[in-house]
Amino acid sequence: MNNANEVLAPLGPSNTVFPPRRVGLLAFAVVVLFMVYQVTVENLFAPLQSEMATELDLGNARSAVVSASCLLAFAVMQLPAGLLIDRFGVARLLPAIAALAGLSAFMFARSDGFVTAILARSLLGAAAAFVTPALASVVRGVAPASRFALMMGIGDMAIGIGGVLGVAGGNALENAVGWRTTLVIAAIVAIPIAITLLVWIPRRWFSAPPTSIGEVHTSPLAAIKEVISQRTVRIAALVFAVSCGTVCGFGGMWNMKLAEGWAWNEQEATIITASFYVGLAVFSPVAGWLGMRFGSRRTLMVSMWVALPLFLFWLLVPGTWPLWIDIINVVALGAALSANVLAFEIATRGLPANRVGTAIAVVSLGGVIAGVVLEIIPGLVAEHIDAAPLSKLQMANAIFAFSIALAIGATYLLPKRA
Repeated sequence: MNNANEVLAPLGPSNTVFPPRRVGLLAFAVVVLFMVYQVTVENLFAPLQSEMATELDLGNARSAVVSASCLLAFAVMQLPAGLLIDRFGVARLLPAIAALAGLSAFMFARSDGFVTAILARSLLGAAAAFVTPALASVVRGVAPASRFALMMGIGDMAIGIGGVLGVAGGNALENAVGWRTTLVIAAIVAIPIAITLLVWIPRRWFSAPPTSIGEVHTSPLAAIKEVISQRTVRIAALVFAVSCGTVCGFGGMWNMKLAEGWAWNEQEATIITASFYVGLAVFSPVAGWLGMRFGSRRTLMVSMWVALPLFLFWLLVPGTWPLWIDIINVVALGAALSANVLAFEIATRGLPANRVGTAIAVVSLGGVIAGVVLEIIPGLVAEHIDAAPLSKLQMANAIFAFSIALAIGATYLLPKRA
């Protein structure tokens, strides 16, 4: 049996000091908890958008812009967030970031139009930019290198869990108390989460990522240049952009609209949309284990090849079959796309610990930018193309098939040893 105070094997240099096992695993757990919360609040938009759009007088295009504003702010803040995590550490920043996420939900609940809704969603995106670099920084500090992909996969379950809570939970709360009260409840939940982060991520161990003896901090620009100069980081960012962009752009609002286009009612469409995140949640750690066992490149390649026909089936094939068939298909699609987490392992391989946050930020930035583009384009297509409702939604969502195909091509650019 492992001693609770045993120090975990480091990923970084041998002269780096790491926290006891219990401290490290608790820190990992509470960062994942915050990640679940952030993704939940982000995905509340999908079930709330219909009632919200009616009250705030938003059409398809404006609703898409409000939704995408979260990802746009995420993109703007991604590199600064990674640099700040590398410079100051998770313990100093994350409790305040959790409070900021709660404030964004409260502002959204009080929004009275297009502009205030955008501002509230943008604040959430800015807070969300810190989460993945923080998770990677903690994982790098508490797990052996061979388990980095697995632990990032476990952490990435938060995306799926938060998606399910946001879509299904948000729909249930909206029906019970309305969309504004739902967001107020989400804002209140941020308070205990911020306190938990403050208590269970001690500054003694997480004030800054572990650094080697004699190592000095470089300027932000030099750190970014150092990371981007790595070819593997650039390719990993490309792979993540086109795969995660599909998850961000399609997974919430457009998946739900497509389900409704196939004549499923609101409750059934909500179940289908939540099923996508179930696939992500359940299979993210499986993807991490497969990457550890068979290599990240091979796992990514096979997963994207599986995702493409699953998506085309959902997009194009009509049928009168039971709901569970579409649910299984969408769960499998989410499972296949969950492998995008392996891009983080590829990008950080061989980097020093105080460059992990920046590298994760560079990779995430590609996914977020793609997510913004892939969330807005369907809205523009749906708004301006004259066609039957289902045909309009199929044409709007076709962009995601193209992005999955690009992900397949990008995996072939990765080194074969990856």
